[in-house]
Amino acid sequence: MIQIGFSIFKKTRPHRLFNSNGGFNWQGKRKFLSESYYCYDQWDKYLVSDLVKKVGPVNQYSVSISDKLKNKSLVTPLDMDLLATKIIHVNNIQELEFIENIFLNFRKTQPALFVRDSMHYSFVRNYIDLNQSDRLLQILKLKYKYGIFLDSYTANMLMDYFVKNGNYKNAALAAHEIMLQENNENELNLAACLLTCLKCLRSGIVDDEQEESNTEDKQQTKEKRLVYFLRKEFNDEHFDLKSIAKLCGKTIYFSSKNLKMDDQNLNKNMILYGLVQYEKYDKAVEFWENSLIKNNETTYQFIIDDFRKVIESLVANEEKSQKFSEMIQKWNHLSQILDSESSKFISSTNVESVIQKVEDALNKINEKQSKKDIEMQNELFVKWNQEQNNELNQQIKNFTIEQKKKNILKRLDELEKQEEMITFFEKRQEIIDAYYGKGFPTEYPSDIPIEPEESIFKAKSERHFKPWPKYMNRPKSSYGISKSRAIKLDSLKKIYLTNSNQSQKNEN
Repeated sequence: MIQIGFSIFKKTRPHRLFNSNGGFNWQGKRKFLSESYYCYDQWDKYLVSDLVKKVGPVNQYSVSISDKLKNKSLVTPLDMDLLATKIIHVNNIQELEFIENIFLNFRKTQPALFVRDSMHYSFVRNYIDLNQSDRLLQILKLKYKYGIFLDSYTANMLMDYFVKNGNYKNAALAAHEIMLQENNENELNLAACLLTCLKCLRSGIVDDEQEESNTEDKQQTKEKRLVYFLRKEFNDEHFDLKSIAKLCGKTIYFSSKNLKMDDQNLNKNMILYGLVQYEKYDKAVEFWENSLIKNNETTYQFIIDDFRKVIESLVANEEKSQKFSEMIQKWNHLSQILDSESSKFISSTNVESVIQKVEDALNKINEKQSKKDIEMQNELFVKWNQEQNNELNQQIKNFTIEQKKKNILKRLDELEKQEEMITFFEKRQEIIDAYYGKGFPTEYPSDIPIEPEESIFKAKSERHFKPWPKYMNRPKSSYGISKSRAIKLDSLKKIYLTNSNQSQKNEN
């Protein structure tokens, strides 16, 4: 065994197996993906494309995107796609946290609705190559924050990485993401999910976690607090699942249901086992009766033993026994049939042999599917590169069009101002008429637009009898006519009117 000091951020290859000291061992371990599945030649070309080179160093590029997000400037999906491609050049954990914060802030913007598939692939692939798969799992769980999803190819790579290192729990957590996304397009992906969840359930990790959770619940003291109302607890049995056993059970059920294996009896037993672990006991008994017993097919002994333990625990609990009373009756009836004809309906196949069967089925699927996946990945690299160049050219074109529009509008404003100055004396009367005809709505309340239901009289009264806004707060005595002055005006009018009438009569 040769141990060589190696940085945690050094790019890894699948044949290099890292130890806890940061070195890597050249000792082989079991895996289900070949090195050709990773398409390193085409992937390396994609990482050093012309567009990626133009971006510059990852530190400067990440800082520029962060400044744009702080200033609320436009950050396009292409920018984030290129940033995800440049993650492979990160040197320390601080830079990686800074980039993760950028993805978190970008998730809150509107362009995050139009992210590209290449961004997800590059992000996951670079984290695997940086030996940060454990950190990647935490990001994948927080989809509402980061918005990173697995596809079939990256999920296979991530599960292969954990299986290679013997970490079946994290491999099963990666398989849960495929189940939650309901991605059943790739048979190799489904077979890998089935295998990893089986190994996780049979490795004893789930039982240890359940014991730890039970001890923590006993140690915790209950606190009573006064609240205004109680929320009704709701569990959608999908995204709200927290138990690893339930998640593995649903993943096994989902994978077996959508997977086409040569051994149909193995497929049906895996569906039954998944329903039992998923705690869907009514469906499990119904499926067992209709698909296995009625068709005279065998059931694995370890599945019956697990189911019998579940039934015993349900019978011991009064509430659950009442809830699943019909299911327990069916189970008792079917168990009698099994006891009478055990050799016909029960198979003595143990867990290790079942896992070996699943591995054999996985290898058969891998021989057929891996070539297709390799060709598809190579085509995707070329396609993504072309799409990036086309999108960049389109952005440049849109930018130049916007700049031309702004320049044209600015020139039109200047021409209008020059036209007003040149033609002022020719259109002087028109300007004056427009000024007095339209007025300024900010000066007089009478110039406010009249609603259709308002009367003409009301509009005229507002125009002629209401004071200006600047006089609204003044007392009436300050701008009204006094009584003495009004009497003088009346007397002057009478004198003037009488004199004018007498002069007209003398002329006649």
